Amino acid sequence: MALRNKIDMALLAKIIYLILIIFIIISPFIFIFYRAVTYRRPTGTEFVGLKFFYQITEDYWKALGNSIIVGLLVSLFDFAIAFPPAYILSKYEFKYKKLFAVILVAPMFTPDVVAGVGLSSVYFRYYRLYGTLLGTVLGLASTSYPMMFLPLLVSIKNLDPTYEEAAKTLGASPPQTILRVVLPLIGPGIFSGFLLTFVWSINNYLLPLFITGPGIDLLAVKLYSDIRWWGLLGRVAAEASILQLVTFGVMLLYLKTLGTKYLSGFSF
Repeated sequence: MALRNKIDMALLAKIIYLILIIFIIISPFIFIFYRAVTYRRPTGTEFVGLKFFYQITEDYWKALGNSIIVGLLVSLFDFAIAFPPAYILSKYEFKYKKLFAVILVAPMFTPDVVAGVGLSSVYFRYYRLYGTLLGTVLGLASTSYPMMFLPLLVSIKNLDPTYEEAAKTLGASPPQTILRVVLPLIGPGIFSGFLLTFVWSINNYLLPLFITGPGIDLLAVKLYSDIRWWGLLGRVAAEASILQLVTFGVMLLYLKTLGTKYLSGFSF
């Protein structure tokens, strides 16, 4: 009886701990959503429903559209630059392989401020990409591609090599093998990388702050500007809530379809 009570208490402690952690994680969003549906008056707080959501301006939806377009372009570009090294590292052995892999994932650990200052200087002085769509996509892709690279690396390493061997036996060329065999079989890993880089791109405000300029209005940058000038007003809270709901929706789709299989890291 005493042992059973001890086990029950341990289980209860674990449940309380998980609830506390979940509350700490989601409490900022709960507060923002609360501000989006309430209005403070001298007499107290009034529930206003979706009033502030209807006050969102056209500029917000334009910035949201720009962010979605940039996020999709960044994901596509990340895949283009991440797949070749992921395939090479998964299939071949060579000297300094681990060092090469570390260099490839290093941008993930580079502060956005450092990357932003460097990119803005280079873009402005040499490439004339400052404030352009191409410059924005390249800048975001240069720091986000490890999020595409790691899921691709894991999925290719887990791919049974007999599929490629069978394709080659049947006369398929290397490009045909990659296009018709490898890519379809690692589809979940590709989808994982796309979702991760897309969510990161639409939520990142610090790096675009350095490289977009006034010509491109992205949602995260607009929210930062609105909060800086107006504070967390009802309309601004509604704008932030929509962005957070989009992010939650994408991540729930990811966890529902793929789980955490392609976030397990890699080893050689």
